[in-house]
Amino acid sequence: MNRALLYHGPLVVCGFVLAAVSVPSLVAGEFSVSGVLIAVGGGGMVLASAYEQLTNDDPAVPETPGLVLMAVFAAIALVAWGISLL
Repeated sequence: MNRALLYHGPLVVCGFVLAAVSVPSLVAGEFSVSGVLIAVGGGGMVLASAYEQLTNDDPAVPETPGLVLMAVFAAIALVAWGISLL
């Protein structure tokens, strides 16, 4: 399996969930420091991971296989958290 895709894919999912959770409150006009930082951080995660995966022939991946697995579990946990907020 492509380890780079297995690593950067969950980072895109994590960033999307963070942005998706915080953007509706910002659109409604409820601005807070934490809400803005979560939206910016989530968008940054999506953009940085997608850029790394799409533009490099050999994207950076952690040497430790456990970190790749942790990224996958973090994405699963964040998706479950995002669904629980609906």
